[in-house]
Amino acid sequence: MFDRLAVARDALSRAETAAGVRSRDAGVPLPAGLGALLPGGLPRGSVLGIQGSTSLVFAVMAAAMGSSGWAAVVGRGDLGWVAASEAGVDLTRVIHVPRPGGAPADVVAACVDGFDVVVLGDAVALGAGVRRSLAGRIRAHGTVVLANWPGAPVLRATVHGGDGCADGAGHLRGRSLSVRREGMPAVVVLRMESRLLPRRHLQAVS
Repeated sequence: MFDRLAVARDALSRAETAAGVRSRDAGVPLPAGLGALLPGGLPRGSVLGIQGSTSLVFAVMAAAMGSSGWAAVVGRGDLGWVAASEAGVDLTRVIHVPRPGGAPADVVAACVDGFDVVVLGDAVALGAGVRRSLAGRIRAHGTVVLANWPGAPVLRATVHGGDGCADGAGHLRGRSLSVRREGMPAVVVLRMESRLLPRRHLQAVS
């Protein structure tokens, strides 16, 4: 069933590209402020590492999915799906494969072929040869992969504590993230706020 779904998703993606609904040349609209760390934007068909903040993973994931894209999360346990939804990730368009089994490379390849965004956990061990093969597929299909991947740019986030709870419901009103890209001196500070839903939003504050 998984293989059939991947094939169907790939066929839909190709049809959308051919019809002009989706452009593989269009980059991902990054959450506010991150453009300073990725001046050329995040191209489709590329890999980005995000460390230190699941909220930042969710924000980039939601941006890359857009209003119609699909995502696969492979080799990660419960990410905190309520928080993912609050960050704008449409869970009805997310496939979760917590344990890819004995052939993780095949599972990842199928996801790269059939989904717009693929989030890989550190438990997914891929050799250098497999990564080289997957890199071509990632470029060919315009997939955005969020993973710790040798040679890929890495955003490192430091979370600064919240400023209290809203309505006694245990939701943080707000906290900030300091985000740095490896190899660059610039630091972007993002403000994460909960609204009435409550739904978390990332806003650049410096």
